[in-house]
Amino acid sequence: MQGDTFVATNSTPQIQNTFNGSIWNNLETAVRDVTTAYSDTVYVVTGPVFSKVGENKSVTYIQPKHDTKKCPVPNYYWKVLLKVKRSGNSIISACAIGFWYEHREYSSAESKKWADYAVSVDQIEAWTGLDLFINLPASIASSAEQNSNWNTFKSF
Repeated sequence: MQGDTFVATNSTPQIQNTFNGSIWNNLETAVRDVTTAYSDTVYVVTGPVFSKVGENKSVTYIQPKHDTKKCPVPNYYWKVLLKVKRSGNSIISACAIGFWYEHREYSSAESKKWADYAVSVDQIEAWTGLDLFINLPASIASSAEQNSNWNTFKSF
């Protein structure tokens, strides 16, 4: 499944050393650690954003070498995670968390504080206009999607 994600249509331009190689890498390392420690599935969804809902932010374009097409550069990136507890085939509780990063350069000190950028899934849904985890029962989703604390999520 991981190989299915490593394709050009599933990539966007990112600032390499001070975003992708720093704060984003630290987040992804933490995600891998929590998924290894959890006995069930951890659902992870990631996306780029050019403008928040209601925001009128300009978009920068780059032109890759040896190509005539321009590629838009996202202004933000987000990642959401979901853990569930089951009884048989039924989900009985869940916990989710979101992360929102402006696509910019982060200092070394900032990148170590990757968890400070945690927000609720509800907040990411408001900023993106998306409805995430739509198959989660509404009564469970309403509380799960309000969490913005990494330690709460990690210990669920």
